Amino acid sequence: MIKFFKKLLGGNEKVPSHTKIEPIPKPSNLKNNINENTYFVAPISTDPSERGINKEYRLESDNHNVIRINQEQPKGFPKKAAEFVPVVGISMNNRTETAIEFIKGTDRRIELQKEPDNEYDKNAIVVVGHWVSDGESKSGKLGYLPKEIAAKLAKLDELRATLKVMYTPINEENAIGIRIDVWSKREKKEVIAEKPYKTIKIPRDPVKRNLLGKDLEKEGYVDNAIELYEINVKERFSGNFPYDRLATIYRKRKQYGEEIRVLEQAVSVFEELSTSSQRQDVKPKLDKFRERLEKVRSML
Repeated sequence: MIKFFKKLLGGNEKVPSHTKIEPIPKPSNLKNNINENTYFVAPISTDPSERGINKEYRLESDNHNVIRINQEQPKGFPKKAAEFVPVVGISMNNRTETAIEFIKGTDRRIELQKEPDNEYDKNAIVVVGHWVSDGESKSGKLGYLPKEIAAKLAKLDELRATLKVMYTPINEENAIGIRIDVWSKREKKEVIAEKPYKTIKIPRDPVKRNLLGKDLEKEGYVDNAIELYEINVKERFSGNFPYDRLATIYRKRKQYGEEIRVLEQAVSVFEELSTSSQRQDVKPKLDKFRERLEKVRSML
């Protein structure tokens, strides 16, 4: 079966970089631009709510050869890892015919396949198209993700793709093109075990205390971070960071009394700032702290 798919999709290739890819031409002399290669002229859509899923359309500023399409975000893959990515190498190894069939087809679907045994690029990612033509399901290799983009996606275990734009050639300068969005699963955050308090040198500058506290939290020294944040709270630091972090830490530890104390101090500081400062962020942050304070009080 593996040999069959290798034969179907072709052997290893040198993956092109993200070079100049099929620009969408400006809508000048549209009638003259339509030829036998313009297989389907998508209707113009100015209202996003009317475009739906898997419906071809184009913008008023697009040429006749542009076919845009919105496909559903893959389930279980909430993160857009790369956007509007060109499929490179379509014109190599006689793949243009495959791409033309793909664009002419229906029920189009894009699949990404890693190619770790590619002798030219161990990060290579093949773009495979699936479609229906005359009632028959078909598949074929369309090309690759650009080399530099594949390198950035190499660490991700699973990838999915959705079709974004297709455009057919209208002259020798504008080659056939396909662009896609790439999706990945959300990366799991590493859980760092809390470590015991250690002796550290406490900075005199409150901003440096915040930055050091943030780093110590990441390393697991939460008690040290608390010490630094508490100094800033006591000194009525005029930013939200130490109050936010302390309230979050105390909530996780179910120390609701401490959380209330910190939030009350935050409300007091930002109420004072609301009458003495021109900062645009003061009122939204004050409202947020009041809301959090009310919520934790209702829990007791």
